[in-house]
Amino acid sequence: MNVLDGFSLKDKNALIYSPQYVYGEEIALGLCEAGADVWFCGEDTNTLQALADKMTAAGNRIQGVIPYKQGSEEDAKGLSKEVLEKMGTLDIFVDNGSNVFLKGWVHEFDAIYENLKRTQLGLMLTVKHLGMIMADQGFGSIIFVTDYAALVGCDVWNYAESSEKFDEDFSLDYGFVKGSYVNYARQAAGYLGEHNARCNCIAYAPPGGSVPEGFSKAFIRHSHLKRLATGQDIKSAAVFLASDASSYITGITLPVDGGYTAK
Repeated sequence: MNVLDGFSLKDKNALIYSPQYVYGEEIALGLCEAGADVWFCGEDTNTLQALADKMTAAGNRIQGVIPYKQGSEEDAKGLSKEVLEKMGTLDIFVDNGSNVFLKGWVHEFDAIYENLKRTQLGLMLTVKHLGMIMADQGFGSIIFVTDYAALVGCDVWNYAESSEKFDEDFSLDYGFVKGSYVNYARQAAGYLGEHNARCNCIAYAPPGGSVPEGFSKAFIRHSHLKRLATGQDIKSAAVFLASDASSYITGITLPVDGGYTAK
């Protein structure tokens, strides 16, 4: 097989959870460009359908939107059933839900519980049931999408000129939610590997133009490649991990951060 053929996603079915969050649209675009048939799933179906319509109008057809409220066994079972009915097989699943976290440090138990029920328990149940589809069919690739804070603690000095971002990144559960994806990718890879299915994680840098200038300058000063990430950077990494080009790679977290976490 020609090496470039290994990156093709032709005739593969992909499902993206919460594509409305950071880099979700770019990842969907990358999978479409590589030849995959792409579906969306999530709770806010109006937002998802609007994104699907936008992408389809631009020539990148989204196959459909599956309603899904992550956080319970019943809903995860329901998603699995719909996937089999509508998609037939599941080659690729991308979880882009790590941006659902609490801002600020002071929260009551109920708010914390509901957030972790969605981002932690919900993630495990989703991967459990979709992973069983992949195990039964004997192939598949799961990709978690998190950010560089999953690999290194946030540096308070990066916020010296952008205090408005401090409350977001130094929230009560930001690091916990982001970091959990790294180790859970290893855990899921251990089970899925015996069934010829894989699980990996992307840890991205902030996208250029989306964060305050003061923070951007501080992040860039610390990184090896003196710029922020682009959508092209992330969608290329997603296509690689989704494709047969990475068929012997599982359980890893790929930093797409310009070398920020290499220091």
